[in-house]
Amino acid sequence: MNNIAAALVAYAGAAVGLFSAVNALSGGPNAGLLVASFVASALVAHMFAEAITSTYIGIPSEDMVSVLPAHRLAKAGYGSVAVRASVDGSLVGTAVATAVFLPSCLLMGEPVGLYSLLKKVMLFVVIGFSVVLVLADGDEHGLRVSGLRRAMAHRVKAATSFLASGLLGFLVLQTDYASCGLPDLPWMTAGFVQRSALLLPMFAGLFGLPSLLMSLMARPGKELHDAPQVSYSFEGRASDLALAILGGTLVGWLPGMTSGCAATVCAPGTREHGGEGDLRGSARFIWLYSAISSSGVVFALAALFVISRARSGSMDAISFFVGDGEPGFASVGEAFAASSLLLSCLVSALVSHRLVRSLEQRLAGLQRLLCSRRTAVAAVMFVVALSCALTGSRGMLVMAAATTMGLIPPLAGVRRIQLMGCLLVPVALVFAGVS
Repeated sequence: MNNIAAALVAYAGAAVGLFSAVNALSGGPNAGLLVASFVASALVAHMFAEAITSTYIGIPSEDMVSVLPAHRLAKAGYGSVAVRASVDGSLVGTAVATAVFLPSCLLMGEPVGLYSLLKKVMLFVVIGFSVVLVLADGDEHGLRVSGLRRAMAHRVKAATSFLASGLLGFLVLQTDYASCGLPDLPWMTAGFVQRSALLLPMFAGLFGLPSLLMSLMARPGKELHDAPQVSYSFEGRASDLALAILGGTLVGWLPGMTSGCAATVCAPGTREHGGEGDLRGSARFIWLYSAISSSGVVFALAALFVISRARSGSMDAISFFVGDGEPGFASVGEAFAASSLLLSCLVSALVSHRLVRSLEQRLAGLQRLLCSRRTAVAAVMFVVALSCALTGSRGMLVMAAATTMGLIPPLAGVRRIQLMGCLLVPVALVFAGVS
């Protein structure tokens, strides 16, 4: 979605021209706000569509140490349960975050000003989150590691993965690597790439390609079990709703925080991995992760208007099309823009939830095609080609290094979330005044 947002900004004239025609027909406020509303609604729809790809694509072989809960459920024939938990969590997260949008703005901005207080100690907040990520890491089955020596060795592996990804993030985001004198591809004539563009090969290498490559070592089509006839759906309790709001607040308001980090910090007992029969535990993690992700989108909108901070490429694009304003809702126009974007998110969530749920049975019937090697190969080729086209040789080197690094945690029994050091370490260095 960040790539689509970047393309809309790069071709802003064409985007505004297209939506101007829609604006003329609908009598809307302005074309820029319509483009921003499209970005917001598409970002929410992306959260729902991700339920399909994260469940059925990139399933590793059974002998791999780390298997994510959605992949585990899909291999057991419960792929529809994983998709249902994800879209239900996304819908609930969007709804509850919308309901507390205004209180969140009043708490973090004026009159309480909690964000101003947090900003003064943000370095210690980021370091604290990083320590929690490392200490909360369990063994390959998501359980507590027993034995002092084994526990220490496991934490060392987790910390090493965290710091290694942090070094990569530092080189990409805080050095002159983006403009270094590397021989580049013919169509890259500027002599540099945007640092933000290098996030694509870095994240694809750390999180996307390793799972796809490991799935190519498997024979997922033969490992998949026939889908059992179950109608199980996880329903979040009041405590889960509170965790979704808390996690979404962290994702939306704090720099460098992602949904996986927030889920680990808010509910360290909730693991990415679960046993073969842990249907409820896996569904709960998927539900909570999705709820935090979608609520984080809503709270990121709040941060954009209240403190003028864009927490993602999509939010940066929304800011570009809405226009820079004073922090806080200083005018009726800003309040109207925020309301329009919130309405876009909520409508998109309702439509996306209905659409994905209507596809459940078809997805169950197509799971062997979605999990096939051809799909994995096509996904790898697309991601590599896109990165090559947008970032040239610099991006390809970043992707190669990130992919190598991304293969280590699942093979070593460390949670993939440790790779979020690629953002948390650079953010900590910024607040420490090192950058």
